Amino acid sequence: MNEIKVFLVDDHAMIREGLKLALNSEKNINVIGESEDNIEIVQKIIAAKPDVVLMDINMPEKDGLTIAKEIKKVNKSIKIIILTMMDNELYVMDALKSNLEGFIYKDSKIIELVDAIQKVYNGEKYFNEEIKNRILDHISSKGELEANYADPGSILTKRQKEIIRLAAKGLTSREIAEKLFLSELTVIKHRKNIIRKLGLKNFTEVVSYSYTNKII
Repeated sequence: MNEIKVFLVDDHAMIREGLKLALNSEKNINVIGESEDNIEIVQKIIAAKPDVVLMDINMPEKDGLTIAKEIKKVNKSIKIIILTMMDNELYVMDALKSNLEGFIYKDSKIIELVDAIQKVYNGEKYFNEEIKNRILDHISSKGELEANYADPGSILTKRQKEIIRLAAKGLTSREIAEKLFLSELTVIKHRKNIIRKLGLKNFTEVVSYSYTNKII
């Protein structure tokens, strides 16, 4: 049985240590490297030549999906599994569009993660059943979903994109309201509608998702 070389990317040391201990106990898995930040992360991974990268989606500065896409541009043969606590179909669809090999929740059992690693190493895709079911439910409830995934920005108005752009610069709702000659309440309503439209949990996710998908 071939050894599967794994590289861990997560900004939490405890998670990295736990994963490393669990994965190294498997006969054919060897954790050959790890990183807690984005500093030259792509270069580190390319130099390490792993078979599979386990990538936390919520990284400082750049999100995991952006880093994964950069890795794929340099070396498409490296398999990437996204690890996340975020319960969001849009991120899953983005992973699919980017030809990433897997997407799994951080609270999954280690046996499932090992199964995912082995499957993507052997050329398969891996999305656990809960994620698959949520995508199917989401698609069935929104007829226009596929078009929106092709162009996520198409479901946002010009004003909403403007609000995201200003929020990304660090402006508060009150400051955005003053700049756009709106009431603060109107801006707050816009922000809530943006979060709802994109299916995200908060505006930090909105800004990150907007950068990743070139909405702003």
